[in-house]
Formats: sequence, C-alpha cells, structure tokens
Amino acid sequence: MIYRIADINIEMHFLYPINVEFFAEYSTPYEKEADFAIEVTEAEIDFEAARAEGVEQPYIYTRGYFERLAILRKVSAMMLTHDGFLMHGTTVEYEGRGYIFAAPSGVGKTTHALLWKKCFGEENVKIINGDKPFVRLFDGRFYAYGTPWCGKEGLSINERTPIAAVCFLKRATENSIRPLDETESLQRMLAQIMVTDSSDLATQLDLAGALIENVPMFELACNMEIEAAQVAYEGMNKRK
Repeated sequence: MIYRIADINIEMHFLYPINVEFFAEYSTPYEKEADFAIEVTEAEIDFEAARAEGVEQPYIYTRGYFERLAILRKVSAMMLTHDGFLMHGTTVEYEGRGYIFAAPSGVGKTTHALLWKKCFGEENVKIINGDKPFVRLFDGRFYAYGTPWCGKEGLSINERTPIAAVCFLKRATENSIRPLDETESLQRMLAQIMVTDSSDLATQLDLAGALIENVPMFELACNMEIEAAQVAYEGMNKRK
C-alpha cells in the first residue's frame, strides 16, 4: 500500500494489522509510484520496546505501537533527503497561516491549540497536527504537515500549512510573548527535533538553521486561559 505523508509517497507493509487502520487517512485512493519503501523487522520493534522500558503509560505499549515508532524513525531519516525533518510540537492554522507550538511533553501544547479554537472560532482554526508534524522546505517555503503520529488526542489532518511562526511555550501565571534571537532559537529547536542518527545531524542543523532564518521564533509564557491565544496571535503577527 502507498501512503502519502508530507507530499511524499511511501510504500509500507505492516507486521501488525492494527496499523492499517492507524495509517488509513494517509493511504492514497489510487495507484502512485512510491518515492521510497519502508519495512521494519521484529528486531527493530524490539529496539523501540527496549527504549520504552520503565516509561509510564504501559497501556499504549503494544507491538503495533512499537512498529509505528520504528516506522517513524525510518520515515524521519528518509525525509531528510526531501528537505524535511520531524518536530515535536502542535501545529494550528488560522487565516491560512500555520503556527507551531513547541515545548516538552506536559507543558500544554494541545491545550494551547484548543484555546485558539475557543478564541477565534471552532470553524476558523484547524489543528494540523497535535504532536509530531513534519516540517519541509518546499518550493522555497517552509510548510508544516499533518502526520499519523499526532499524540494521544489523535488531532491530525492530512494537509500542509505555510509556517508563519514557531512559538516555544513555557508555563506562567501571566501571558507574555517575546521574539527569540538566532542563538536562543537554535537551542530551543534542537530540543524539539528528532535526531535520527548522528550522521544526519549536519543535515538537520542546516534545515533548522534555514527555518530560523526564514521564520520568526518566539517564546510564549502562558497560562491556560483564553487570553493566551490572543496574546500569542498578536505577538507573532506584529511583524506582518
């Protein structure tokens, strides 16, 4: 079966049938030639399972789940050959512009994205991806793509959006936003991208650097009130 992820056609075959359903939204409805093919082995699934030992939430840890992680690792490596990389963040689209909110797990990326829907209207805001979008440089512009790997809430759309800004979140009692310089931006970016292999690091650094040069970066100190969405939007669009 061919699946289209981040505008790339990927042939995939699964060891665990549950993943046919997991990737269903990204399957192509007609025959296409694959850009590359991916298969994983039981040994690679074992590797992902070993990495998760001792981590909480064991209810999601099935062989099918670990197969998805092994697939993600391989797709992320292949995506580098198409000027793309995986980022840990939530992506929303509003007024045709995409915003990536990045932070360590538990800070509230998805919660903040849902505040945008409350603030600007359910029908006006799309959540493109809730956890792991691919970022690609395509025709001279950076886009964020929905992917099947979208967090426990399952928030994802098989679409792309032009990235208007990247915003790194931190918890605070009062809402405020500030632009980041290149050094701060790179430090934050490196904490939120998936480094697939040490040999790929140079490519990932180049792509991250290009994103920083072309897309404004911000830090949003925020609470969980609806005002946080308004502060974020206004702060990121002062440079329009």
